[in-house]
Amino acid sequence: MPHLTPLLEIWRMLEACAPGHQRRASREYWTIKYDGKSYRSLPMGPHGRRVNPDIETGHVRSMARHLGILECAQRTMDLT
Repeated sequence: MPHLTPLLEIWRMLEACAPGHQRRASREYWTIKYDGKSYRSLPMGPHGRRVNPDIETGHVRSMARHLGILECAQRTMDLT
């Protein structure tokens, strides 16, 4: 069973670690832009849009690594 992270916790982490980031919802994924980089594959969660779906933590780790905020993200939340 994969480790899951609530979407609202991901938003709080981005507020702390990627100030000024932008996020945009597409049909199935969130696009996160920060510091000239874009991460286009953060899932919406199961069954489309939800208020606070659980997202597999592996996606969050990949996003944080791509955006260059992995160390801050690991301090802010459990990414194991």
